[in-house]
Amino acid sequence: MEVKVRPAKVTEQTLETLVLIHGWGCDNRSWSPVLDLLSERYEIITVSLPGYSNSLVERMSSDEFLTACAEQLPERFTLMGWSLGGMLATRLAARIPQRVHGLVTLASNLQFVESEGWPLAMSRDDFSAFAHGFDTSPEITLKRFAGLMSKGDECERQLLKSLRQSCADSWHQSLQNGAEMLVQHQWSETLQWLAQLNNSEAFSRLTVPGLHLFADNDALVPSTIAPSLSELNSSQTVKTISDSSHALHWSRPQRVVAEITQFIEKSVEDSQHSVDKRKVADSFGRAASRYDSVAGLQRQIGCRLLAGIPSVATPAAETWLDLGCGTGYFTPRLAQHLNKPEQQIMGLDLSQGMIDFARQERGGDFLWCCGDAENLPLADASLAGVFSSLAIQWCPNLTVLFNELARVVAVDGSIHIATLGPRTLTELRQAWNQVDNYTHVNHFASEGEVRAAVDSSELKLLDWQSEDIVLQYQQVRELTYELKTLGAHNMNHGQSSGLTGRQRILKFKQAYESFRQADGNLPATYEVFYLRLGRR
Repeated sequence: MEVKVRPAKVTEQTLETLVLIHGWGCDNRSWSPVLDLLSERYEIITVSLPGYSNSLVERMSSDEFLTACAEQLPERFTLMGWSLGGMLATRLAARIPQRVHGLVTLASNLQFVESEGWPLAMSRDDFSAFAHGFDTSPEITLKRFAGLMSKGDECERQLLKSLRQSCADSWHQSLQNGAEMLVQHQWSETLQWLAQLNNSEAFSRLTVPGLHLFADNDALVPSTIAPSLSELNSSQTVKTISDSSHALHWSRPQRVVAEITQFIEKSVEDSQHSVDKRKVADSFGRAASRYDSVAGLQRQIGCRLLAGIPSVATPAAETWLDLGCGTGYFTPRLAQHLNKPEQQIMGLDLSQGMIDFARQERGGDFLWCCGDAENLPLADASLAGVFSSLAIQWCPNLTVLFNELARVVAVDGSIHIATLGPRTLTELRQAWNQVDNYTHVNHFASEGEVRAAVDSSELKLLDWQSEDIVLQYQQVRELTYELKTLGAHNMNHGQSSGLTGRQRILKFKQAYESFRQADGNLPATYEVFYLRLGRR
């Protein structure tokens, strides 16, 4: 494989790094209709499939290719692929979601070749005949492939000529890097990736924002799959481009770039208000040994949530999950409340540091696990219930979270959640707003956003309660110390990357003084939501 970087034309306006993975039959020159438009705003990194362009001719499986991509790509980026490239991009985004701001696919099926579970694809007989044709007559087959890619386009004849030239140039360029038999073998290998890849599970569990564009006259990937993708993962955006063929970015370059730009700008903007999961895990891990010393509010909220859980066993499953268990304070209390043995209570947290501390401090036979709430390492319908106090506010995609909970909880199981609302730390937020425009307070979803996420998932809302808890402090430094000790300080992408200067700190403290009450105390408001959920 080969990785090339193309800087943005106007670097001071660069919004994002965009990684492009081309499809089968054409190398990176297949991006030529949109490359100049995209590089106006984005740094472009093109990735060549093995044996294409100037990449070495080497045997490589699709998994090995994705591993090599992960090793060579930057820390954060938006990922885009066309056809086979889009299928590979989907698997990569599912594999390293913490590094991918967003995913864009163009004319990419979940399975390129039909199967019993996915009939909306090319027939296996047609694919076998095509693969055999390439093995025996590669250049003739590439001409035929160009015809399939251009079929149905409003300007089909003109597009056919351009795509035939692109395929031929790609093939001849690759032949300069190795013997024809070796190059043909590698192209045949990547062609077989189309038959082997099945992205149904990876797509259904995608947590990164996604835009998936299809062409209404595509002769290779039917646009009729669009509703199925939306149903499989409602958090993904699926659109169809009219009057276009499989090479939709050749057919409608302006429209495709407009859709991509709008999507990336929204993804980047949203990321400024979302938390960085690695920072969350690292921050709470460092705070594990001190957390319990300042967690009075957390105890108060968790105790109220626990008291609302009926201590009645559910027959379909035995295990209960303490989701976002932190130091494990409530894990043994959950077992006691439910009258369950320790082996039937699992504590799961994003932070390995918290899990290590909980295992050491709580002892017993509890099941401890480090994992992501949006991608739980648990079997379907394996839980009798879930207890989660002040954890899901760190999940950027609530719909994905709720669907994941619906997957792992038994049909007659129950889910009990306490989380924070947007009025949380409103005094802190308002004080910082008088100092600068950076994000200093973590974003918390509103009641409407939480309810909408539940409604769009496989769960139903059984009960909703809310309350405002106002803590009192003599000095603002007491609040900021408590937040830092908890590990719950600002972890948004939109925070300032530099040190906070002395003058800004003084200005912030002066701004917070405007909230001082008649009794001499400074308030800190916490808006708390309590949810009880069940399977639909």
